[in-house]
Parts: sequence; C-alpha cells; structure tokens
Amino acid sequence: MKPKALVLAPIVAAVAAGIVLGYALLAPERSDEREPAPAPAADTAPADQNPPNDAPLTSGMESPGPAMTAERIDELIQRGFVPAEYRDLWLDPDYQRIAEERFNVIPRVAPAADEACVPLELDGEILCWNEYGYHPYLTYEIEELRQMASTDAAAAEALVFRLPYENRRERMHFALEASRLSGRSGPIMRFAYSFVPDSESPHYFDEMLDRYAIAVAGESLGYPYRLSRELELTIRREFDLSGEEFREALRGRRVTMQEEWGDPS
Repeated sequence: MKPKALVLAPIVAAVAAGIVLGYALLAPERSDEREPAPAPAADTAPADQNPPNDAPLTSGMESPGPAMTAERIDELIQRGFVPAEYRDLWLDPDYQRIAEERFNVIPRVAPAADEACVPLELDGEILCWNEYGYHPYLTYEIEELRQMASTDAAAAEALVFRLPYENRRERMHFALEASRLSGRSGPIMRFAYSFVPDSESPHYFDEMLDRYAIAVAGESLGYPYRLSRELELTIRREFDLSGEEFREALRGRRVTMQEEWGDPS
C-alpha cells in the first residue's frame, strides 16, 4: 500500500493548481460526520455545539495548552475533534515537538526558558526568529524564494510567512505547494488557521466555506486536530443551517471558489 502522502499528493497538487478545491467540499459525506444537537431555547449552546475550551485552537500544534488527560482526549475523539489514530501522539509528554517536526516543513521550536525573542519583521509583522530555529529562508528576498519554491518545500512555506497577509490567494498557493512537495499537512493547516474571515464583511459566509474546504484539504494529508469539524459547527450555528443545508452551500460555492482561489500564476 502506498503511504498516505504519496496517494494524496496528486489531490494536493490539483488543489494548488486551482482545479479541484471542490474535492474538499465532498468532506461532509465522511462517515464520522455527525449532526450537532439542535440549538436550545436558552442562550447557552449545548456542549457539542462548540469546541472544548482547552482544545488546541490557535494552530493545532503551535501553542502549548493545558495537559491533556486520556479521558479528555477520548472525549475529543468521540466529539470528532481529534482523529482516533492520533490518540497516542496527544498523550505523549513531548507532543508539541514531535507534532511540529512531523507535520510542518519549518517547525516551530521551543526556545530556552531564559531566551528572549529575537525579532524578525515580515511585512510589518514581528515573529520571534529563534522560535523557528533561525531558519535562513525567513530572511530571503521574496523573489529569490519564488525561484526556489517549485522544488523546495521550505522555500514555498517561507513565502507564506513573507508575503503580505492580504495576498491570501498567493499565500494559499505556496502553502499548498509546500504540502505537495513535502507530503506534510502543516503548511496548509497553518494557512487555514491564519485565514480568519472578517465577520463584518459581506463575503464572510463564502470565506468561511472556503476556510472549511482548505482545512479539509490539509487534514486529508493527516493532522492531529480537525479544524474542519470546528468550522462546520461554527458555520451551521452562526447561519442556522442543517447538515443538508451546509452541504448544499458547499456545493453551491464550489465553482466560484475554484475561480477565485485558482493558481495565481
């Protein structure tokens, strides 16, 4: 049997080319999808309507959260937020380092407790360069990285960091390229976490559907947290959609999504 990364690489390559982002829109047909409980009359949503408070919501891996007990992980698995095959990984005391190295191309590392942030300015934003192992590509010129990105996964992911945040289409293209070249889901998932639509925008609903589809594309390569599950529940709750209405909205978004997020080249 071929490794999952090799089997799915053509899917990711096609997504990167702007051809089959619609693949991700088929995800609601997965057998592990469940209907959330009906919204109650009270203002407080039932537990299964929302992700758990201590779930790793910032990046899936990048922020250390409260220690996870076996009982808590089993609850997250039962509720569809954590794939069962990653149970042992979550319970490993060295989870964060292992996950960063396993899923990301440019992994985030934990600096020493007494090590101060070494700032690196990228498009007006500051990140701690030492938290990314002083990766040299983060200081390369954008045009130099572009020339390398078709064959170098780290160069492709570095472009996701270096390009302006508002250039979402091109950043997504290089995130998908980094995942295609490496067979790792981290670059796509980092983009999915960083792409947070403005709730005041008239395009908010469409962009939330896009974010869901991008997350599913990343999760198809293997990832220890289902951002897509969280996003589906959020979309259905905010827009009062049934499961079938949610799937219909995804189908309706399919063509325009391919047109809007296609290959920027």
